[in-house]
Amino acid sequence: MIGSSNSWSAWKVYGSKSAICYVYSGAISKKPEHLDHGRVSLFVRRLKSGKVRTEASLQVGYEFARTAISIAVDGKRFTLIPRGNYAWLRRTEREAEFARALEKGRMAIVEAVSQRGNKTAYSFPLRGFTAVMRKARQGCR
Repeated sequence: MIGSSNSWSAWKVYGSKSAICYVYSGAISKKPEHLDHGRVSLFVRRLKSGKVRTEASLQVGYEFARTAISIAVDGKRFTLIPRGNYAWLRRTEREAEFARALEKGRMAIVEAVSQRGNKTAYSFPLRGFTAVMRKARQGCR
């Protein structure tokens, strides 16, 4: 771990050729409450080079339905596409916009559907995201 702030933390992992940095937070609320959601996490990976410099992903403890997942940051909507128990932004060209929204926002709300048809919702407070994203940028230049 290279830093933390509130519910967010920054990590540096060494791969075969270089270091990879990412920020992470677990959901503070999971609805409906009576379901077992498993671990629900939002990640933003910092990329060293390339046109796209971040990659956001969501992970849950169950299989998603093959329908679009909505993530709203203070009301601004983005669409995630699911594969198994992971999801990524549908349009990679919106990665920078999404990262900026997370840095400026207060709350991210995810709405998804499980493979069993259960509608789910998750909340991620964004306080501390900017500080740990700065650590990730510094840690993986």
